[in-house]
Amino acid sequence: MDPALIGLMVFATVFVATVALIRRAPAQEIVADRLHEIEVMRTPRAVVLAQPFYRRALFPFLGTVVGAFTRFLPTKSLGAVRHNLEMAGRRHSDPAAWIILKWGRSALFAGLVYGLGGLRDMLPSAQLMLAVSMGGLAYLWPELSIRGAISRRQVLILKELPETLDLLSITVEAGLGLDQALETVSRQRHGPLSDEIRVYLDEVGFGGNRQEALRAIGSRTGVEELISFTGTVVQAMEFGVSIAVILRIQADEARTRRRQRIEERAMKAPVKMLFPLIFLILPAIFVVTAGPGLIRAYVEFIKPGGAPGRFAPPPQR
Repeated sequence: MDPALIGLMVFATVFVATVALIRRAPAQEIVADRLHEIEVMRTPRAVVLAQPFYRRALFPFLGTVVGAFTRFLPTKSLGAVRHNLEMAGRRHSDPAAWIILKWGRSALFAGLVYGLGGLRDMLPSAQLMLAVSMGGLAYLWPELSIRGAISRRQVLILKELPETLDLLSITVEAGLGLDQALETVSRQRHGPLSDEIRVYLDEVGFGGNRQEALRAIGSRTGVEELISFTGTVVQAMEFGVSIAVILRIQADEARTRRRQRIEERAMKAPVKMLFPLIFLILPAIFVVTAGPGLIRAYVEFIKPGGAPGRFAPPPQR
């Protein structure tokens, strides 16, 4: 068979498959068009024209690109990225846009490094290796950044948890319900844990299940103590146990765990100080104390043509 005909058939197959994947079903097209009409009718034209150009032109274009790219992404990858963004406190970020920006940043850095290498007349192999290395670093940087944000947020939640549980226990014992006590705590305190409580209150206010919303607090943060607390409260609600008693016990346990973490850090401090002591402090002390004596011994006994030793005969005239 003619190679040109084979190439044409392959191109037609790929083109048809791409169109079939991108094109939506007729029912979806009808629903999407109707929703767009409703949105346009609900928004006044003057309000739309008053928006900046990038909001009227660039954002819809980027939304279309992101929507088309999302169809080719694995569902598990999007779910994992969405979960990481929620744990980092960026629940309003689009996971598909985050993935696109990560790949775009990697390609941009690799292209820039490859172009600079060409201007510097580097060897092609070294130029390609350097471009791939910089592209890999640019690809890994967002992952490391979001993991660092997750760790910092979890540390803040652990610091905030004991005081929040104390305040929650006091308000419940004063006669408030659990939701009212959580609302009071969210108004009195500020931090990532208070933000998660506000998200729970919003979900319950919109008609969500209280037990599922409580469990979601722990799953969104990834903090084991918070997961244990929310699970205990859900079980207490299901079995009819007094919430005030559960909160008092959980507050005591949270304070105990915080004291244990502080003691653990204090016990690890000598081990962490060992390496700076050996490689930084002790060499400096040795140089200060033994340095002058070693220099004097080198000048007196080792250096050729140095000063005569204490027991050396005087030079003859």
